[in-house]
Amino acid sequence: MGKTSSYLVLITGLVLVAVGAIAVHRLGDGGSSPKSEPNFDRVLTLFVAHGGRSDREWKRFFQEGTLRYYPHLSPGSQSFERRLSLATDGPLVRYDKATLEKSQSFVFDGNTLVRTTSEHGTRVEVKALNEVEAAGIKFQIITSGLLPILKGISDPSSKVICLGTTSKGDRFEVKTVNGSWYFHSNVSHLIERVEMGEIKITYSDYRTVDGVTLPYYQKVQEGDRFLYDIKFESFDLERVFETGFFES
Repeated sequence: MGKTSSYLVLITGLVLVAVGAIAVHRLGDGGSSPKSEPNFDRVLTLFVAHGGRSDREWKRFFQEGTLRYYPHLSPGSQSFERRLSLATDGPLVRYDKATLEKSQSFVFDGNTLVRTTSEHGTRVEVKALNEVEAAGIKFQIITSGLLPILKGISDPSSKVICLGTTSKGDRFEVKTVNGSWYFHSNVSHLIERVEMGEIKITYSDYRTVDGVTLPYYQKVQEGDRFLYDIKFESFDLERVFETGFFES
């Protein structure tokens, strides 16, 4: 059982790193403020629907959930689970992943991403990741739930353009210095899908937390191929972090 679990952990990691290598460059910083666009009213409506304002930067939050990966790439097959948590406070980010046997904590200060690995509660490695190693983790961070997406959209350096409206909602393009990505909102102006190249993230099970409407479920696909899903359990938008929380 231990060997099987370790094998699935490895496979899950490889899938996520591969996804990150494909798509992380599509989420970057650059461009101009969304306020300079003539379709700013549509962007404002989007943020109002989610409970924030267009200039809210979503600087501090904490969230927890469970990632489920299906070895046979089918939601009906036996799943492998990994606990996730994500915390941000301004430019500081901490991302934790854990199974029964192994846990990894990633701390990012805006420049360097450091990974701390523990096995059965004992720290075994602390390592600053190189650019290639960090790419997959950064992708996981910026696509873990809708809060990082809202943070990216509201970033003054992002340029958000409404591409069109249908009976089902609006489609937007987010332009950054590293490329473009897209998202769709429904008739209630809630974001229900994000597209980054071949990667598609679909959100559902919306609930209100501290006045903000957020999805508690997301599904990640590459084209039509199912990769993994995340079920969120809690969000804290007023978290005060203890001293040293963002240290390796």
